[in-house]
Amino acid sequence: MRKKYLLCLSTIVLVSFGIRAQDNRIYNPKEAYQRSMRLETPSSRESVLKQFGKAYGLDAKNTFELQSETSDFSGLSHQKHQQFYKGLKVEFATVITHARNGNVEMVNGELYNPQNLNLTPKLSKQEAFAIAEKSVEAKKYLWEDFTASQAMDYQKPKGELLIFPLVKTAEVRLAYKYDIYAVEPISRMEIYVDAHSGEILYQNPVIKHANRIISNEEIKSNAKKVEEAVLGPLFATGTAATRYSGTRNIETSYDISLGKYVLNDATRGDGIVTYNSNYAPSYNLIHFTDTDNVWNDGNYASTSSTKDNAALDAHWGAMKTYDFFKDIFNRNSYDDKGAQIKSFVHYDDSTTPPNRGYDNAFWNGSVMTYGDGYTVFKGPLTSVDVCGHEIGHAVCTYTANLAYQNQSGALNEGFSDIWGACIEQYAKFGNLNAPADTASPGTAAVWKIGEEITSAAYGGYLRSMSYPKSASQPDTFLGANYITTADDGACTPTKANDWCGVHTNSGVLNHWFYIVTAGKSGTNDAPVPDTYNVTGIGMTKSSQIAYLAERDYLTPNATFMDARNATIAVASALYCTTSPEVEAVTNAWYAVNVGDAFTSPTIDVALKAISGGNADVSCNAVFSPTIVIENGGTSPLTAVTISYNVDGGANTTINWTGNLSNCSQVVQNIPVSGLTRGIHTLNVSTTTTSDANASNNSKSVVLVVNDNGTIGTVSTFETPADVLVAIDSNGKSNTVWERGAINKTKITAAVTGNSSGYATKLVGDYPNKTTSYLVSQCYNLATVSNPTVSFDMAFDLESNWDLMYFEYSTDSGATWKVLGTMNDPNWYNSSRLPDGNDCFNCIGKQWTGDYATAPTEGNGMNGEKRKYTHSLTELGAPSNAIFRFTFVSDDAVGGNGVFIDNFVIQGTLSQKENAFEKFAVYPNPSNGTFNVVLSSSDEVTIKVFDLRGRSVYNQVFAGQGSIFNKEINLNALGSGVYILNVESDGKREAKRIMVE
Repeated sequence: MRKKYLLCLSTIVLVSFGIRAQDNRIYNPKEAYQRSMRLETPSSRESVLKQFGKAYGLDAKNTFELQSETSDFSGLSHQKHQQFYKGLKVEFATVITHARNGNVEMVNGELYNPQNLNLTPKLSKQEAFAIAEKSVEAKKYLWEDFTASQAMDYQKPKGELLIFPLVKTAEVRLAYKYDIYAVEPISRMEIYVDAHSGEILYQNPVIKHANRIISNEEIKSNAKKVEEAVLGPLFATGTAATRYSGTRNIETSYDISLGKYVLNDATRGDGIVTYNSNYAPSYNLIHFTDTDNVWNDGNYASTSSTKDNAALDAHWGAMKTYDFFKDIFNRNSYDDKGAQIKSFVHYDDSTTPPNRGYDNAFWNGSVMTYGDGYTVFKGPLTSVDVCGHEIGHAVCTYTANLAYQNQSGALNEGFSDIWGACIEQYAKFGNLNAPADTASPGTAAVWKIGEEITSAAYGGYLRSMSYPKSASQPDTFLGANYITTADDGACTPTKANDWCGVHTNSGVLNHWFYIVTAGKSGTNDAPVPDTYNVTGIGMTKSSQIAYLAERDYLTPNATFMDARNATIAVASALYCTTSPEVEAVTNAWYAVNVGDAFTSPTIDVALKAISGGNADVSCNAVFSPTIVIENGGTSPLTAVTISYNVDGGANTTINWTGNLSNCSQVVQNIPVSGLTRGIHTLNVSTTTTSDANASNNSKSVVLVVNDNGTIGTVSTFETPADVLVAIDSNGKSNTVWERGAINKTKITAAVTGNSSGYATKLVGDYPNKTTSYLVSQCYNLATVSNPTVSFDMAFDLESNWDLMYFEYSTDSGATWKVLGTMNDPNWYNSSRLPDGNDCFNCIGKQWTGDYATAPTEGNGMNGEKRKYTHSLTELGAPSNAIFRFTFVSDDAVGGNGVFIDNFVIQGTLSQKENAFEKFAVYPNPSNGTFNVVLSSSDEVTIKVFDLRGRSVYNQVFAGQGSIFNKEINLNALGSGVYILNVESDGKREAKRIMVE
């Protein structure tokens, strides 16, 4: 057997690459196109993005904008980021971080280096648009039809200037992008025009079809559609005699203006609506109607020449597609934000009678469009697998956004076929128990695409997933029927060659999915054939693996090898690296000639998870970290050495012994104590003798430690004892706040008085696109009257773009409120809100502005250090108040930042409280029983609060003479620290108690 593509270095997932600067990458048919990196020590997202960018030689002019964040059942969270260079979007450039507990464990993506590109266009947007429009050569465009363009939320394209990579030649170009929707003949293309030469660089078809002609879409913004108001008895369940799927229940609405029921389901997301194109190239909002909500007679009868029963299939198919993604993956419509699904039935591109019936179905970037068919198809193209396939293209746009050409285009089509098959099984049978198929051409309808709509003269179905060759598709990469692409040979993608065979080569992914689901054995027809025998894992597991790979791992120009790596990554995270699921996924790819067969190590210990970290800034938190050890080898695991340290200090070792079988797990406690105030990182690693895989042995978790401050004590930040909790908005890192002496170009040592303090970086400007907090200790204001906060501050911030404000929490950091307004004396200097031009981060009360700008209060400039003070009376009298400075920066342009010094919470101790001659609580700590002694003859109220400020005990006791002495029982409380308040005769005092 020969080696195929670049071998994975382990059975876990993706191949790591050396970190080195280099030029843009050319496709290599023997390796994955995406780069990937597994971190030996999990790190913050910011540091990982910077490290990953270095592999492409990217400098600080490149930024990464978060596009989406998802999580899976294994506990991993996945964040997709779009690359920008000097503010210009780099098309396709995507990097995905995979994190657990906020720490990135792996990163993958495709990036491009445009550092030598001339970013000044020679052509105007209008000149480039003329070139793009001419390349389409249509008779009519959608923007010429006001009503139809409104229905599609479409307008004449103005053009977007961006950076476009030519992945085949490893070049980058400055380009204009235009979304051109033609009506005669029908097409929708995203066209990229070189902004210097006028060359057409790329055509990306937005409209995709059910047959072998065209496919895909690039929905970048699909706004919520505004539906007509429906009054009266709004929603109802109707009965529909569908054309292809028998009698089904459908959700409808009663339209009071029409006096009839219409195909409008308002129970799913933002709605599912099915309209009538009325045998024209029209997207007018014409309803299908019925008088009694039993849709089985008249035009909906099976014998009706109108074929209106096809609308019932389209409506039911959209409903079931929505249900599948919601019920199986908890995805809310194709965009995961509840987007409305509109379908138009009886679409016909013919503008002159007699209308023949459009021989296709497609998603046009906004809505579903169904023709009635006239040659290839025996009826309207509204079968449920076609519905699932086409809406699946929209799902792809909002997940991997696979480019519609070459291998990535075949993956795009293949994923849609996967969803078509899964949705057909789910819709018709209410389960995912898809059967194994018989010998070619197979008998199970679920594994055929379009079998209900395709005429016998054209084979009776469009594609087969179990036996792709029966529909002239390849069942093996580079095997019979495979069409050479630009990724693995010479091909220039065009509409005429189906963008280098996207509908044909989808057979590779289709066949992989069938094999991993149902199982199969045989010998493929690769250039060097391989014999395989795969035991299937069922459609429930295979669909989950496929979905998470598409959603969380693939980038626009992914190849078959990238898909292999992604699905193995998902299966490894969900199950175990040597599980039957990973074995099936891997060997199914081997069966279709992508990568090698599954091999498993004899001995492998995996540090599967680490928990017990605490990003909560509450005081006196108790840490109980634990790790999960997994046996990733085939032999029993009997001994593991566990090493751990805090902040990179000396290691402590634990020797675990036991007997773990393959894929079994055990939980081990990691004792941690004596941590000082601030952020700490607990690093843990595991190993065993002859461990075959060292890449899965290490993890880290962040521990946040806070404690109690003293009223009236000034924090000068001169010594390590004055350290505060400084933490970014992700709760896992600190990339902004530093303690020490500052000496910048504007905020100099002279400005700060040569003293130490906290600054948004001691050297250089603050980082862009960051939200970070400097958090105070916890303060008991229950014993103080007229409390205030004071601090010295100097700042130099990009005016109206970067800013800072001051917040407080009285529930141990669970919720935060902004303190004060600009109208308060000696406080904020801005009340701006976002207005669409700037101040996008503004909240209506903040500090912002350049060093030299005069402040609202007093003399001098923002950059001169001066005292800021504000009353804390609005907090009431909390026993656990926490404060924080919140710093926010935008995507570009920085400044010297902020310098904070001499922070203090102060007030006047109440005379009434001091009047208690005697107040004691003993024993303390206690197992739950405490004696409270108080010098008072009046009624006494005793309240106990946990560290989140929640009341856990509240009792009123009668006076007992001159000395109150009462035993209280707190045995029902869990172990931990609490605040005990006593009130009597208008006096109040508090003590900290501990239940052991």
